[in-house]
Formats: sequence, structure tokens, C-alpha cells
Amino acid sequence: MRKFGPKFEIEPAAVLEAAAESILITTADLDAPGPSIVYVNPAFERMTGWSRADVLGKSPRILQGPKTDLQIFNDLREKLRSGNIWEGQTVNYKRDGSEFWMEWSLVPLKDERGEIYQYVAIQRDVSARVEAERRLREAQAAERIAERARANLARYFSPKLVETLAAKDQPLGAVRRQNLAVLFADIVGFTRLSETLEPEQVIELLREIHGWMEKAIFKWDGSIEGYIGDAVLAIFGFPETGKMDATNALSCAYELLTTAGHWNQERTDKGSSPVQIGMGLHYGPVVLGDVGTEDYVEFTVIGDTVNIASRLQQATRAFDCDLVVGQALINAIEAENQDKNTDRFLERLQHHGDFTIRGRSQPVEIWTWALPT
Repeated sequence: MRKFGPKFEIEPAAVLEAAAESILITTADLDAPGPSIVYVNPAFERMTGWSRADVLGKSPRILQGPKTDLQIFNDLREKLRSGNIWEGQTVNYKRDGSEFWMEWSLVPLKDERGEIYQYVAIQRDVSARVEAERRLREAQAAERIAERARANLARYFSPKLVETLAAKDQPLGAVRRQNLAVLFADIVGFTRLSETLEPEQVIELLREIHGWMEKAIFKWDGSIEGYIGDAVLAIFGFPETGKMDATNALSCAYELLTTAGHWNQERTDKGSSPVQIGMGLHYGPVVLGDVGTEDYVEFTVIGDTVNIASRLQQATRAFDCDLVVGQALINAIEAENQDKNTDRFLERLQHHGDFTIRGRSQPVEIWTWALPT
């Protein structure tokens, strides 16, 4: 029994036996065939399933197996011979062959002359911690993937809708066909305008226009299908069909053009030239879904309705107006508002009759609106 004071005595053997952590003591033979076990405590027996009688005189390598990372021992001999503590963590094996993660520290024991005569290994089963760390890494990786998915969805949808879609396994669903409203907006004379500006100024201008367009589109429950150069393609009625998709699309067009008017006034006040925005609106069947390859996938909407909306936007030049609307959208608005009088809502529009679209056999009946000058 070792005395540390008149009233304080410690029995080392009792301490080892009572320790909650596994303790293994070996000889100091680092050269082949290596050290052998001279002592293990009860905690070692509980952790590994090996009894003291089974392991005494054997190599501590009895705990190793196929998944034990032997590279962690590369610096073991150097550290122990220099009298330093060695620490490591890897997969070890219990007597029944089951795996567990063990973390341990090896401490040299020295005699009065400073000679190392034994090594003490303090061992811990850290399987639960390693598993928790693995799950945390997986959760963090999943969160990064989800964050990228949310960021991608945010390119098309309003923040409120992004959270709803991100919670689904297939946010955009399978390829499908449905009716919805399509809005094309484009800068009239963009090529000529860009020739008068530096490239950086062109990008800044587009970002500014797209910024206030995005706010209005999201406000009216629209989704941005894409930016095509200076053009914006927005759809109303996706990912969920609404009761007022056509009405919302026209309301959005009104707001966009009104905002454009105010924005141009600010530009004029600052000495800059106004920028005309032309818009086309149509309603009808489209096909929606992801297209691309395994490496690059992009959501898209295609169909005759999209083509018509694009051509109607181009027709704003011919009719010297800011908005051209297909009759199908007017019909959809009236169907959505059967119990309401839509005259005031539609009174801004001027009826122009049939409009022939090149490459299409049937003409499209159209309505137009020009911002007051």
C-alpha cells in the first residue's frame, strides 16, 4: 500500500481493479514478437468479452481484425521508446468477433533508473460516439444537399413556396401536362441598347430589371421558369394549379408594366434613357419537367402555349404597345371570375381580333395594352 500522507493511502491494485475504463498492461518488448499482456482489469473483460485467464501472456493484437487500421501504429514505436504517450483510435474486435471502436492511450512505466519496463493501455469503447459523429456528418451532408436544393428552387419560386417544395422527395414531380398561364417579358431594342453600354453596365441593368420583376412575379404566385438573355419566362399555375392563375398572370403583367413606368421615370430624372419592356401573355396546355443529362438537369416548360406567348411578346413591336394577351387567357380569367364582373379588370385592354403567327395554321385572337405616356 502506497502512502500519500498520514491519512491518505492508496492501494494501486485496488484502483486498477475498480477503474471504470479498460486497463491493459504489457511488457516493454517492442521488437518482434512484440509485447505480451501481463494484466487486464475487469473493465477490459466487460468491454472485450475476453477473460483475464484467456489473454495473459498473449499479444494485444488479439483485439485486431480485418477492419483494424494498422497505419495508426506507424508512430507508436518511436513515441513509446522516447517515453511519450501514444494515442489512437480504430476498429477492434471482441472475443465473439463483433466490431467496436476503441480509443486508447499507451503510457510507458519507468523504474527508478528511468528505464521503461511496462506499458499501460487505457482503453475506451467509443462506438457510440463514433456512430453519433457519423450520423452528424450525414445529417450535415444532407443539410448541404437540401440547402443546394432550396437554393435551386429559389431560382424559380417564392421563398414561401420553396420551403414547401424542399420538404418533398420530388419537389417538381414527374413530367406532366397541364393548363397554366405563360408570361414572356423582354427588353425592346436590347441589342441596340447594349451597344451603347459597357458589358458591366448591361449586366447591372439586367439585374436591376430582373430584381423588380421577380418581386412582382412571386407576389402574384408566379414561378420563374428561366432568364433567357434579357427575357424572363414566368408561369402561373405551377407547382400547384390555383383558382386564379390566369387572373394573377394579368395582374402581374399590369404591375410589372406600372413598375416599369415608375422605374423609367426615375431613369429619365437621372438623365438616362427609358427602357421599354414588351410582354406576351397566353393560357393553355404545356408540358413541364426536368430535361438534360445525369450531370446537368434543368426544369423547363414547353408547348404551343409557350411558343404563342413568346410570339405575342414579339408582336408588341408591330402593335406599338407594351402588352399583348391571347384570347385564351381572357377566357380563363372570365371562367375564374364567373360570379364577378371583370369589365373593370379588362377595360385597359384593347381588342385587336385575329393575329396570324408564322408557322401556325390557326390565328390567335389578341388584346393589347399600352402604358399611358
